[in-house]
Amino acid sequence: MDYLVHLYYLVGKSVIILLAAVLILSLAGALLILYSFKTGRFFFARPLLIGISLLENVIKALFWIARADDTIVDDVGVCLRNYINRRDFSRTPVEGRFIFMPQCVRSTDCPAKLTPEGISCINCGRCEVGAAKKFAEDHGYRFFVVPGSSFIKRIIKKYRPQAIVGVGCQMEIKEGLVMCHSYGIPALGVPLTKSGCVSTTLDWDRFYEVLTPSNNSRRQAR
Repeated sequence: MDYLVHLYYLVGKSVIILLAAVLILSLAGALLILYSFKTGRFFFARPLLIGISLLENVIKALFWIARADDTIVDDVGVCLRNYINRRDFSRTPVEGRFIFMPQCVRSTDCPAKLTPEGISCINCGRCEVGAAKKFAEDHGYRFFVVPGSSFIKRIIKKYRPQAIVGVGCQMEIKEGLVMCHSYGIPALGVPLTKSGCVSTTLDWDRFYEVLTPSNNSRRQAR
């Protein structure tokens, strides 16, 4: 009987220690996330990304308790993956880099047709997508306007890109970066500034900066 009591005591003590460790790590992670969000600087990038992946729900709960916007956690998570992937991305030949643009960015009057490899943009001038496609392809990228993640997976399996730039809502970017990591593909995400199914918006300057960091103005891209 004494043996069982001692065992229960050890188990209970271990659980308390584990919970305390999780809380401390989550607090540390939350503080680093806030610091990174406000300054754009990253310390312990890879450990922090692992911490966000493992303790995301706890960290978001701490943000909720503090009445802070928990979407910051996802924002910093995307920025961290971009930061970590940037070196490998920049080392890939441009002709091996693919861009996936969501169809929701295009004009609601878009005359382009759906093909087996996405929307076939004809650069009609009704939205920014045509100009972005021309700029990207002039620099050696392959550019796809896609209606969903199934198209992206199909294109990845067919062409085996060496690097990817993905545009989408925060959740799509987050899931897409994880998927690319599973394929061993360095990827960079550019979140939409307004999400939805149609008439979404994108910071085009930021998009062009990801493609050409040393030539980052929208006017120059044109």
